Amino acid sequence: MSTGSSFQDNQKIAWQQPYTDRTGTKFRNDGPVDEAKLRTMVEAGNVTWDVVDTSAAAAEQYCGKYVEKLDFSVIDRSAFRPETVSECGVPAFYYGILFMYDTRKFTGTKPTTIADFFDPVRFPGRRIVPPDVATGLLEYALLADGVPAARLYPLDVERALRKLDVIKPITTFAKTYGQMQQSMVDGQVDLALVSTARAYQTLKAGAPFETVWDKTMVNWNDLVVPKGSPNREQAMKFIAFASKPEQAVKFSELASVQSAHQNATPKLDDVQRRIDAFSPEHEHTVVLGNAKWWAQNFDAVTARFSKWLAG
Repeated sequence: MSTGSSFQDNQKIAWQQPYTDRTGTKFRNDGPVDEAKLRTMVEAGNVTWDVVDTSAAAAEQYCGKYVEKLDFSVIDRSAFRPETVSECGVPAFYYGILFMYDTRKFTGTKPTTIADFFDPVRFPGRRIVPPDVATGLLEYALLADGVPAARLYPLDVERALRKLDVIKPITTFAKTYGQMQQSMVDGQVDLALVSTARAYQTLKAGAPFETVWDKTMVNWNDLVVPKGSPNREQAMKFIAFASKPEQAVKFSELASVQSAHQNATPKLDDVQRRIDAFSPEHEHTVVLGNAKWWAQNFDAVTARFSKWLAG
């Protein structure tokens, strides 16, 4: 169970097909991920999913209740940064939320810091931000307002919303990541906070955007096993396989996301290197999201953000 489209096709190529070749296991794919449906299936005792690609915050939030604790005698947790592994999830990939600007719009003074995204006087123009509030929007607002990266959490949500007030009238709050990509390609926006994979597709389509390497919010998705999965043991083995360096490299190269495996070194093309937050020239900008904080606060923050957005 994943996000669908070409992204899930890449997961089939990188993870599923070689696992089928090795073990004979066959897969049925579905998407996009629906966490409400996951909860309903578990509560009804009628679970039809075995492996789900979901946010690290959801893996933390649902751990033990809606998703199984992982079998780390099968899955190698040492392959990942310790702070990214939970009892119920291991990272499938990293993705950055990149601050990008249209070079046709800004030919003189160019944005150089995240504060410039929140400065409509020096940098006028239409903005677009991701559909998910938990991917870095509030963190970027606080960084732009002077909060040090090391002191972001717990997030001061009200302070972040006050900073967002400044650009709210000129910002498109995207419904989907596809909308973000299309808006950038079509020249409908001038500045964007956009995911790595969509940034790649935008640049491949010829859109003249550049990345501001000041602070780069990076999060990750986890592979989890729904509570009561009918194929629990097989699911654990598959996650272990998908977590191996070869599979991590292949998926990273196909999907233009950063590999979560510490020993995986993908061969990136020129465009992928331009947006690689973990490259030697960019890694100093990385600010990792805090999945544990979001797991504890996601519902309350989402409700508050929705009220602010509607107000």
